[in-house]
Amino acid sequence: MNKKSYQEMSNEELINAKKVTTIAAVLLTFMLLILLGMGIYISVTKKFSALVAIPFALSPTTIINFKNLKKINQELKTRGIS
Repeated sequence: MNKKSYQEMSNEELINAKKVTTIAAVLLTFMLLILLGMGIYISVTKKFSALVAIPFALSPTTIINFKNLKKINQELKTRGIS
């Protein structure tokens, strides 16, 4: 798939990308926190579960989403759009 750079996107595309990325990043962070809590709970009540490692393995995805969101916000700021 050919991904456009943020400089090549129109204002509407950038605003839409910001909305989608924000929703994805927040939901993924929320789900990973719930998964971490479940893993800790299971580890405490029973015995160690590999479920604890999954949020740490998937956390780079949230970091990438938040970095992309920062880039989108910078591009919107250079165009004078909040």
